[in-house]
Amino acid sequence: MDSAGGNQKNLKSFSLNILLLVLWFGTLWGAVEALIGGLLHYFLPPTVPGKIMIVIATGLMAWSLRKTGKVWMPLAISLVAAPLKLFSGVVFSLPLNAPAILNPVFGILSQGLGFTIVALAIYRVSMPKPTKYLAIGAGAGAIYSFVFIGLVVGPGMALYLPMEAIKELGTKFPGWARSVSGLIGFARSSLPYSAIVAGLGGLLAGVLPFNVYPGLKPKLLLSGTALWVTIFFVSSLTI
Repeated sequence: MDSAGGNQKNLKSFSLNILLLVLWFGTLWGAVEALIGGLLHYFLPPTVPGKIMIVIATGLMAWSLRKTGKVWMPLAISLVAAPLKLFSGVVFSLPLNAPAILNPVFGILSQGLGFTIVALAIYRVSMPKPTKYLAIGAGAGAIYSFVFIGLVVGPGMALYLPMEAIKELGTKFPGWARSVSGLIGFARSSLPYSAIVAGLGGLLAGVLPFNVYPGLKPKLLLSGTALWVTIFFVSSLTI
């Protein structure tokens, strides 16, 4: 009985730690998007920040995988980070279903799903850690483009504002999603650099000692989560 009770207690503690790690990594991802992503858009040409943020996002997902050994972890933390991006609607005074608000949400979800799909296939394969995470990152970057296209063409087109409202607001619309040639063109331009930069993010997470941090104490994880949420909101409102 004592042994069974102890095992049950350990299982609950483990489950709580995993949940808190999901919140810790997910809110960290959101904070990084708001703080670093916002700063990069100030100092770099419009097409550059996205590439850098893919490196960082892939590194965070690989870090969460190394920390927990759970291949579903990247998708789980993307489900925390993605809704935070909806706050941009408040910042930019845009409806939540404006493409400029929804598409970054789709991007984060695509990265999480793409990483998890590739990790399911590769994570248990025996190979050097840097090589493994490089392969997972590069594969995830390639799949990300197709998942993103699917989300834009599927739920996106069903949820976006009417075109008249989009034009009136002066916000962006993914015109490439309206034709087969546009879809092919987007995939051709997105896939190569996404695979390269995501591979770099995976490689960095594979060689750095990211499996050590954060600690597993609930109070520490909750404090970290509160800090990341604070950074997210302050950065979103000031940068």
